[in-house]
Amino acid sequence: MIIFNMKTVKLKGGFVVTGKNVERTDIILSEGRILLAGEEEHCDQVVDITGKYVVPGFVDIHFHGYNLFEFTSGLYDVKSETFDNSPAAYDQGFEMLSNTLLKFGVTGFYVGTWASPITNLRNCYAQLYRYLSNASNQPGARILGGLLEGSFLNPQMAGAQNPDYVLEFCADSFDRIEDKGTIKLANVAPDFCRQSYELTEYLAGKGIVVGAGHSNATCQQIMKATKAGLKYFIHLTNGPTGGSYKPFNGGGAIEAVLKSDELYAEQILDGYHVNPAYVRDILKRKGADRIIGITDCLFAAGSQVRQFTSGGIRGAVSEDGQYFQVVGKTNTLFSSNLTMNRGFSNLLNWLTIDMQGIWNRLHNALEFEQALVIVAKILSTNPCVLTGLDKKGYGSIKDGATADLCVLDITGSQGSYNVEVESTIVDGRIVYSAA
Repeated sequence: MIIFNMKTVKLKGGFVVTGKNVERTDIILSEGRILLAGEEEHCDQVVDITGKYVVPGFVDIHFHGYNLFEFTSGLYDVKSETFDNSPAAYDQGFEMLSNTLLKFGVTGFYVGTWASPITNLRNCYAQLYRYLSNASNQPGARILGGLLEGSFLNPQMAGAQNPDYVLEFCADSFDRIEDKGTIKLANVAPDFCRQSYELTEYLAGKGIVVGAGHSNATCQQIMKATKAGLKYFIHLTNGPTGGSYKPFNGGGAIEAVLKSDELYAEQILDGYHVNPAYVRDILKRKGADRIIGITDCLFAAGSQVRQFTSGGIRGAVSEDGQYFQVVGKTNTLFSSNLTMNRGFSNLLNWLTIDMQGIWNRLHNALEFEQALVIVAKILSTNPCVLTGLDKKGYGSIKDGATADLCVLDITGSQGSYNVEVESTIVDGRIVYSAA
């Protein structure tokens, strides 16, 4: 249910998750901004959230589609297994995403492309530009821009993407997409040395946040790419991530990212792409300020589709319905059916139990509030810091910050918490309520 409320709202009696702790305080939402423990005498609306938890709205920087809408190709027709890429299909899909992701606590997200022909890329980014040009189109969660994932990857590390559609690593290839500034993040594998570094530098110079994924680069190559402007690693340890236990060239991609104090690392928090034991190992090594939780969600999520085709690759739902995989390659996963609220719940539960690591003998359970602060940082604050949204007041709960929030009902005990999205707030407006 979407609710557009009055101008000034007080959220009363909740537990507020800041960047440092959890404190019980009222929040006033006024003109799209946050006032903590405000003294305003009059509010148009008072919402009692006693016992609930308020976190910054979730921001998903790596998302492809949901409920049969795929950003790269449009609306999927189950019977014909083809996509409708018309303007009407994109309008319908974008509006559906903006409305639907609210119930998962998402206040902002980037839509990502697969490896695809230039004509497809031109079309989907043209549709995104047209849609974003009319900001009033977005009824709920904001589409913040595009992620160009598949065009500049290592073909040998393509995973579920089609290597036939990888472009030449050069500025001209990117310019041919004609995205009109809608691409805000891009994947450039550092594997091809000078070509990779020059393309990274070119995109960074355009204000695009450059990540590296689907890569078998050496540590030295990644370090050089970092000097050229590389900021993060895409779904670290997921399938197409190279590593090396040998000392040559400093090791591989995994070694480079773990050693770097600069690079952020994405983690798909569904428990299948990355063993939770590795998630905790990586978190311990990198620290909570350099991990970003993502979904990598696919258009088949939220639907009843059992098999599908995208980019010429055949995919199927696992027998238990928990993940997608490439047909004939049981160990190659095909994006995910994860939602951000489930990622939040998963990570909260992993952090609040003792867990045997892979590289570490044991990770001790964290206290609930300590874990809550870390999880909110990973799903809300860090993606905003990486993309610069924090400078506009997104991703934190403090006086003057943008009032993009999620109210959670958290029940249960350590390791078995149940997390439900009670309401989602965008620009100080309650745009979703589970009631």
